[in-house]
Amino acid sequence: MPRQIAALGESRSRPTAHTRTSQVAQIGPLGKPVGAVVGAANVLRVLHASNRPLNASEVARAAGLHRGTAYNILRTLQAEGFVGYDEATRTYAVSLQILELAYGVLRRSGLIDIARPLMHAVSDAQGVSVYLSKVLGPSSILLLDWVGVARRPDPHVAVGRQYPSPAGASGVVIAAFGNSSQEELEALFSQVDWYDKPSFPEFLTRVKEAKQSGFAVDRGTMFRGVTLVSVPVLSPSWELLLILTAAGHSHDLPDEAVGALIRAMQSAAARLSDSLPLLRLG
Repeated sequence: MPRQIAALGESRSRPTAHTRTSQVAQIGPLGKPVGAVVGAANVLRVLHASNRPLNASEVARAAGLHRGTAYNILRTLQAEGFVGYDEATRTYAVSLQILELAYGVLRRSGLIDIARPLMHAVSDAQGVSVYLSKVLGPSSILLLDWVGVARRPDPHVAVGRQYPSPAGASGVVIAAFGNSSQEELEALFSQVDWYDKPSFPEFLTRVKEAKQSGFAVDRGTMFRGVTLVSVPVLSPSWELLLILTAAGHSHDLPDEAVGALIRAMQSAAARLSDSLPLLRLG
């Protein structure tokens, strides 16, 4: 089977208590984590996960912090340039300076240097947009980069944003190459939106086909009039780490063109998979 993966979609959510809140406890030879840093990290996660700016009370509730503590952390992050503040609404949001840190991580990992030429080659030859996402688990993926000439199927697509899964072709790939049970998949599947959502048995049929073929195709059921092709990027131990997804207008992609696109995507994913041992993706 070939070794080969932007999930595209969005759901509105209200801030909830963050499950990754850490307690100040002994962590072996690394010593004790600093409580203020843990709190700041939780605040940034809450702001990042929200699709709208939040006030201090909302941040405190979602991060599991006292309001005064959350307020002081927000003001400190604002002073350091990592959080923006809207005086009119008294709300906070992650600032663009975060992108500087994220870019540094991607640059040092070597991933974008290797992936982007491969993505451009597919995009230019096939007339599609190509997206690179990191798999965060069975329920979401993180968009790392995208290139292309085709219109974005979702106007809310943004680098650095998490997208719910299993949805679209990338969701089929996650289900096919992940470790979720059928019961877990059904629970996750019930929570995501599609333009023309298949039944869960139909979704499982797509998953089975993707596992056998090494790719997934969505013909307008995720986004109206948009064809998506997703392929997995697997580690040497066959762990699903990344997904490459191509998106184009369905009327520009007849079956013959989709076949050529699948082959190009699998070739790019295989080359990227072969490069994974050289990269730092932690």
